[in-house]
Formats: sequence, structure tokens, C-alpha cells
Amino acid sequence: MWIAVWLLLASWLLSGTVAEAGPDYAAHILEHVRPQAPTEVQRKAALEVIARTIGPEQAEQFTVQINSSLERNSFHILKESEATPVEIIASSGVAATKAFYHYLKYFCHCLVAWEGSQLELPSPLPIVNVTVIAPSSFVYYQNVCTWSYSFTWWRWSQWRSHIDWMALQGITLSLAPFQEDVWTELYLEYNLTLPQIENHLSGPGFFAWQRMGNVRGWGGPLTKSFAQFNSNLQQRIVKEMRRLGMVLALPAFAGHLPVPFAALYPNITFTNVSVWNNFPAQYASPLFLDPTEPLFGEIGSRFLERMIERYGTDHIYFADPFNEIDPVSSGGRYLQAVASSIYGAIAAIDPAAVWLLQGWMFVKNPFWSDRAINSFLTAVPIGRLLVLDLQSEQFPQYARTGSYAGQPFIWCMLSNFGGTLGMLGSVENVYRGVREARASNGSYTMLGTGITPEGINQNYGVYEFALEMGWYDGETAITGTEQWFNDYSVARYGTRTAGSAAQRAWNVFRSTVYNYVGLERMHGKYTFNRRPTSKINPWIWYNETAFNEGLELLLSFADTGASCNALCQYDVVDVTRQFAQNVADRLYLAFMDDYKRRRYADFRQHTKQFLTLLTELDQLLLTEEHFLLGRWLAAARSFGDTALERQKYEYNARIQLTLWGPQGQIVDYANKQWAGMVADFFLPRWQLFLGELDLALATNGTINDTKIRDQVFRNVELPFTTDNKRYATVVSGEDPVRLARSFYDKWSRAVARLRELPTVAPQRAHRTKKRSRWFS
Repeated sequence: MWIAVWLLLASWLLSGTVAEAGPDYAAHILEHVRPQAPTEVQRKAALEVIARTIGPEQAEQFTVQINSSLERNSFHILKESEATPVEIIASSGVAATKAFYHYLKYFCHCLVAWEGSQLELPSPLPIVNVTVIAPSSFVYYQNVCTWSYSFTWWRWSQWRSHIDWMALQGITLSLAPFQEDVWTELYLEYNLTLPQIENHLSGPGFFAWQRMGNVRGWGGPLTKSFAQFNSNLQQRIVKEMRRLGMVLALPAFAGHLPVPFAALYPNITFTNVSVWNNFPAQYASPLFLDPTEPLFGEIGSRFLERMIERYGTDHIYFADPFNEIDPVSSGGRYLQAVASSIYGAIAAIDPAAVWLLQGWMFVKNPFWSDRAINSFLTAVPIGRLLVLDLQSEQFPQYARTGSYAGQPFIWCMLSNFGGTLGMLGSVENVYRGVREARASNGSYTMLGTGITPEGINQNYGVYEFALEMGWYDGETAITGTEQWFNDYSVARYGTRTAGSAAQRAWNVFRSTVYNYVGLERMHGKYTFNRRPTSKINPWIWYNETAFNEGLELLLSFADTGASCNALCQYDVVDVTRQFAQNVADRLYLAFMDDYKRRRYADFRQHTKQFLTLLTELDQLLLTEEHFLLGRWLAAARSFGDTALERQKYEYNARIQLTLWGPQGQIVDYANKQWAGMVADFFLPRWQLFLGELDLALATNGTINDTKIRDQVFRNVELPFTTDNKRYATVVSGEDPVRLARSFYDKWSRAVARLRELPTVAPQRAHRTKKRSRWFS
């Protein structure tokens, strides 16, 4: 019955949607993917955000009206005199909260960030009369990996604050990815046993890659209590975001299934997914159901029907069949069948559906020829597929793909991989790239902009800049990167920052560490937080001396005491941490040169400095709560109801940061420079490595990197993943500014005579072995 219904509906829908979409590629999306909550509900939700942000008493100075007949994503702010309230009229609840934040930032010089807020409002509030009409139909946020790298251990209180932040930033489109509860129910109906399901569903730290068909069962089994918690949490998240007028994309079936399906359906065509990143058979290769099989549509439709029943719908659904895994065939008919089947299963349940696709699979992947891409994209009616150009700031695909074969897309900045903490950004690329795509006179089918970081809680200013590019066209608020960062630093630290050393410091960072324009993948893998080897080639893309001058400016501003608020203190620790990375890189080059030239005394001096640097960095990180390993591990353990569950969740948390896979398949990819991790993971690895080098020098011998790697794995890395040591969850130690100043003064002198880091990436040897593109 299900098969017949699906085939009938899919045939009807696919035959009629092309004509319905017509020449306007955006018409269907803009008609159906829009706020659905009543305007009064959106108004109340916006007022609640305002009250939570600045307090109930201050919030009484603001009024909000929602007028859905206004142009999409627009607002007007009016305050006629000191005695009148600030009036906000907006097209939606989220447009109203964006208007409120626009007023806070650009008229009151305030800021709300991931690390905290600066909310010293002037009295009386400034007079204003401004209208903004966003050039973007959508402002998008999230990567499918963000839920695993940053949100895994969040509870409602953290989501409550984060949704407020999203609303203030004017984010209109995001994801609601949790689905394991629905899959468990559905698999049971297809006669899988609970043990079979447990072997398939991954643990909380690895949901994202199980959903994309990269791994199965890794970090599991998923407990019923955790699944129920996440289901309830997602229902609250979805409800609150929709109250504000945001739109949520639900997951759809992409074709990946548990291995036991092959035995249950011996006459159905399944394909073993290619092994991803050398994961062992126990955790690799879930099945891919051939899209030409009627069972594909049946499962896809039944799954989506349950998702909608549980979470409602905004008529947009995401499915990524080939993230980091290649299809079994590059034939046009096969790729058309895949895309057509995925969309057909969605449209059979929701005739107004739009499929949201991450365009990552097309990035630097030779499998996806122009012909293959065209076959895949054109199988879906124009305007029923919305593509996320996932890393437009570095590897944009919209021009290469003919603007995704006419399908609408969103220009996205990815910037971060794995949630690593190294300072990195491409603000000039973002500013130039968004404006160029908009100025294409209709040759590009761009519907908006967004940010797609794998992990958050680093490089905050870069993300706020990219999000504002979705709301402003260059004439409103953003007239250039220098002016934007001038305004940003004042909002971050308060009005006393205007014209100060801190403002100059941020423009140094803008033109150095946040001005990466190359094509080398930057994943935050600096020397000291990488697995030790003699073959590391450190380099940076910016002028090290200029960057240090920026840190000196920030420290001089912070030294004044009263001017350095909580955000300032966070930045002092963060920028000093970045400085420490560069110092470690220079020391590495020095002691490796000493080793090669057999300069034993210099080698001992430089290696001692290297290890001391890491010890003192750990002490500095202890002074700032956002750099504490203990908070991450404690949050993971808090979900366990039994000792065994607490141990399993902590293992998920530890191994994601370190080995990632069971044998270190993606070692260090998601590492964090946190207090505790520097002292007990990075430092012991380097102590072991440098001890071997020291012995080789003393005995006139040589080292074997492979043998040392195995020793590091057995003696440091693997034990750390199963350790139960408790780490600080609250700050300790000296004043962070004073400690950072001392740290900088000491180590800038210590490496003054060492050669500076190269600013050109070393040429990499050609590799014939196929590697994961995501983790290269």
C-alpha cells in the first residue's frame, strides 16, 4: 500500500512542479518557507527577548509591532524625543529582535556575544529614525556538525540564551536535526531488534556523522533517556524559534540504513557505503538503499511523516546523501534517480516541500564533474532545492556549477573546522564575495547569506560580521571592514574604547589574523596541539610582528583596569593564547634545527622553553571560564543516570577532542586549547617526543617517527580518553590581564632572536591515496 501511494504521489508531484515553479527560481521558496506563527505571537516573543537581554525595566522603553505585509526581513526604528519610547515596526518577530539589536549596537554601542555581553545603555536612549530592508531573503545559521561539536551537552538554559542570540542576529533559517527517536520507532516497525538498532545509532558526540552515513554505532549505544531528552529539547527549541518567526529545516531520508536491512530484504538492492577515514568495519559502512527501489520512497515518506507529526513543519527539509562519501556510479541517470527519489519521498508527504542541501560534497571532489553535478541538481524541479554553498569565503561553488544549475543557493561562511580555537578569519573575502554575488545582475540565484561553522565559541567577531552581511547591503551599517571593526570594538568594550588602543588593536587583527585569503585549508592545527613528529612545517598567513603589536595594544588598554570588562579579559586570554601558538611554532623550528645540526646545548635550552611554555599557557587558560576542559567533561557526565552512563558520555566527550576515532583515525581534528588538555594531553605527548630526540642526540642515534607515534598513542592519547581525572570547572589563579602581560613580556623576549615563522604554506607532496576531503 505504502509503495503504491508513494509512487502515485511522487509521479504527480514531479510532473507538475516544474510548471508551477515557473521562471522565478525563488517564488515557491519565498511563498512557503516563511514565518507561520501569528503576528501577535511573534510580537510577544520579540518583547520577551528584549526583556531577557536588557531587563524588564529597560525593556519598557521599547514597543514592537509586527506587520507581515512589509517587505521580507525589514524593520523601522523610531524614537522621536527623549520622552518617547523606541518604536520598532518589523516584518516578523526575528526582524523585530534584529531591529532591537541594531539599535543596541549602532546607537547605544552595546554587544551580545557568545562569550558574554556589554550592555551599558546610555541614558536617555538616543533619538533615531532608521529603516532597513535586508538584501537577503534568508539569513542562515548552523552546520550539521555544529550539534555534535558544540551543542552536544547543552540543556535548555543554554539553548534559551542561544536562541535569544540567534534572534538578535536576525537569523531566519536553521536546523532541527535530532531524529534518532523517530528512527528507533521506524526500525522496530521494519523488524530490526533493539540490539541491531543499538549497534547502528552512534553516541551523542557523533550523531552528525552517523546521520550522514559516515559511521555507525561509534560512541554508542544511544540510551533511551538521552534520546528522550533530546527529543523533548528539540520540541522546545523548535517551538520557541517558530514563535519568533524563524524557520526550521527538519531532516529527511538520504538513503542510509543499518546493515541488517540487507538480510531482512534480500531481494532489494543495497550498496555498502565506502569506508570513511579508515574506520574499522565495526563502525563503518552503513548501507545505502538504491534510490531506484520503491522501498526508498516508502521509508523516506514514513520517516518524514513521523518527523512532521512530532515537530511540525516549515516546508523545508535537509538531506545529505554523499557528504564525504562518493556515489557508486557517476552515471547521469543514477545521480538523477538519487536526487529525484530523495525529493520525491519528501514531496509525497509535503507537496510544498523544499529540499535543503549542503553543497559540501561538490567542494574539491573530482568525482563531481560538471556533468555529474548538473545531473544531480536538475533532477529536482527548479525552486524546490535550496543549496548551502558551504564555504563560499574560500571555495565558492556557485560560479563553477552554473549557479547550481539554476537552483537557489545561500552564500555561506564556514571558517571553522571541529571547533578548534586558533584565531582565523577571511573578512575581506566575505565582504567582497557577498557584494560581488549580489552585484551579478541576476546571473546568480543567491537568496541569502549565512554562517556554517562546524563549531562555535571562537572568533566571534568574524561570525557577527558575516551575519550582518546578510542584513546590510554596504550602504547601511557596513561601509567597509575597517569601519565595521571600529564599531565592533567600541560595542564590545564600551564607549571608552573609541579612539583607544583597543580599537587600534582590533584593526590590527582585522588586517592580519582575520585576513586570510589563501587556498590552503586552515584547521587550527598549530604545532603544540598536534601529534608530535619531526615533519611538521609551521607557517602563518599574516605578519607576526604586526600581530604582536596588536596584542601589545590590547594589553595596554586592558592594563588601565576599569576599561577591561569581561569580554576584554576573554580577548586578552584568547589573543595571548594565539601568541603562544606562534611562540611554540618558532621554538619547534629552533629545536628541530638544533637536532639536525647536533647542537645539543641549544636543543636542551629550546626544548625546555617549549615545555615550560605549555605549562604556563595552561595556567593562563585557567583564569578564563571559556577555556576550561572541566566544563565540557562535567556537562557530558551530567547526562548519565548511572556510573556506566556517566563514563560513556565522558568517553564521547574526551575522544572527540583527541583521537576522534577508535585508533586515532582523525586525531586532533577537534582539539581544544583548554586548561587541563594542555597540561595532561598536549604536554605529555611533547615530553615523550622530546625525550626520544634528546636520547638520540645523546647517543648519536636517530629517531623513528612511526615508533614514537605508537608510543604516544599507547602511553598518552589512549589513556587520556578513558581517564576519570576531574578538572576545574571554575576559574582560578592570578588576574588574567596581569598574567597575560607577564606571559607576553617573558616569551616575546625569549624568542626575539629566533627566526620568524614563514608566511607561505609549504608545498605538500602529491598523494595518490584517496583521503577524506573534510579532514585533509
